[in-house]
Amino acid sequence: MTEFLIKSAISMAVLLMVYKLFLEKEKMHLFNRIYLLTSLVFSICVPFISIPSIANYSKNINELPQIALDEIIITRESAGFDIQFWLILIYTSITLLLVIRFIKNILSFVFKIKSNKKIKYKTATLVLLPYNTLPHTFLEYIFISKDDHNKNAIEKDLYTHELAHVNQKHTLDILLVELFKTLFWFNPVLYFYKKSIQLNHEFLADDAVINTNKNTSGYQSLLLKMASGSHTVALASNINFSITKKRFVMMTKTTPRFLAISKQLLVVPVMAGLFLISCADNETKPEPETNSVQETPKAPEEVNAKPAVSTPDSEPDEVINLAGLTKQPEYPGGMPEFYNYINKNFTIPDVKENKVLKIYISFVIEKDGSMSSIKVLRDPGYGAGNEAVRVLKSVPEKWIPGEMDGKTVRSSYTLPITLNIGD
Repeated sequence: MTEFLIKSAISMAVLLMVYKLFLEKEKMHLFNRIYLLTSLVFSICVPFISIPSIANYSKNINELPQIALDEIIITRESAGFDIQFWLILIYTSITLLLVIRFIKNILSFVFKIKSNKKIKYKTATLVLLPYNTLPHTFLEYIFISKDDHNKNAIEKDLYTHELAHVNQKHTLDILLVELFKTLFWFNPVLYFYKKSIQLNHEFLADDAVINTNKNTSGYQSLLLKMASGSHTVALASNINFSITKKRFVMMTKTTPRFLAISKQLLVVPVMAGLFLISCADNETKPEPETNSVQETPKAPEEVNAKPAVSTPDSEPDEVINLAGLTKQPEYPGGMPEFYNYINKNFTIPDVKENKVLKIYISFVIEKDGSMSSIKVLRDPGYGAGNEAVRVLKSVPEKWIPGEMDGKTVRSSYTLPITLNIGD
C-alpha cells in the first residue's frame, strides 16, 4: 500500500508540474482536458502494473512449470501494529465521512431537480430555483434563479457558457476527481488537479461563448459584473469560477500550431518514463541471482522428470501440468491455509533498508501427496531463497494428489513470493 501511495503521488506531482509549466498557458484546451484526466487515471493505475526485467527472466522463463500459484506477499511484522491499526481506523473514518458528503451533494441536486420547475432549453434542462443564484451546471441541468428567468435578466452569453459545460459533459470530470479526492483525501496534489480541471472547463466554456458572439470585451465585462456575486456550488460548474487574469489573457491568446504540437509531444516521453520507472521490477540484488537448484533428495528418475505436456498416455512418473489434470491437487484446509502457513513461518532476512524482494520457487506434488523437487528458480539474495526452501520443506501436511483419468499423478507448481521489507 505504501508503495502504491508513493508511486501514485509522485506520478501525479510530476504530470501536474509538466501541465503547469508547459501546457496550461497554451490555447489547446481540449488536449489539456484529456491530459489532466489521463494523468489522474494513469497515476492511480500505474503502480498496479509490473514489468519483469527481461535480463533477469530470459534464462528462467522456459524453466517455469505451467501451474502457477497466487503470489504470496510477506511483510515484516513490527511493534507498531497498534499505530497501523489507528491509522487504518482514521483513514476509514475520514473516508466514510467524505463518502457521505459526496453522496449528500449529489442528492442535493437530485432534490432540487425533482422539487422545482423544469424547462427544456436546447440540449439542456433549466431548473428554476426560488432564490437568487448565479447560473451553475450539473450534468445536463442548468440551475438558475426563477425570478431572473421570468424577468429575462439572464444574459444570453451566460446560457451559452452553461450550455458549453452541458454539451462537453464537464460534470463527469468533476465527479471523477471528487471520487479520487474522497478515496485519496490525504494526497494534496488532487486538490490542485481539481482547480486545474475547473479552470480548464472555464477556458473551454469561454471559448464557446466568444466563438458564438464574437465580442470578447463585452463578455469580459459581463464576467467582471458577475464576479460581484461570487459563490460556488459543490460538484457544479460555476460561471464565476476563478475570475482571474488567466481567463482574460486566454481569451485573446493564440498558440502557434508548431508550438502546440511540440509541447503535446513532450508528454509522451514523460509518461513513458514514469511508466517504466514505476512498473519496472526494481528490487536490489547485492548478491548475484542464482538459478541453482536447491531441492530435496529424491530418486534419480525423479531428478530427470520434466514438466510435461499432459496426455492420457503419460508415463506413471511423469510430472503433469494443469491442463492435463482431471482433478487438481488440494492442500488440506484449502490454498489459503497453505499460504497462511508460509506467511507465518517465513523469517524475513535481516535487511536494514526498505526493499522489495521477489522469489520464484517450484515444487512437485508426488503421488502420495508429499512435496519434492523444491527448487529456487529465482533468488534475490540475502538468503531469501534458502529460507523459502526451508519453509516449504517444513510444511507438515501432505497434499491430496492430482488425478488424470482416475489415476494419481505427479504435478508441479510455481510459487512467487514477494517480501516487502520496511521499517
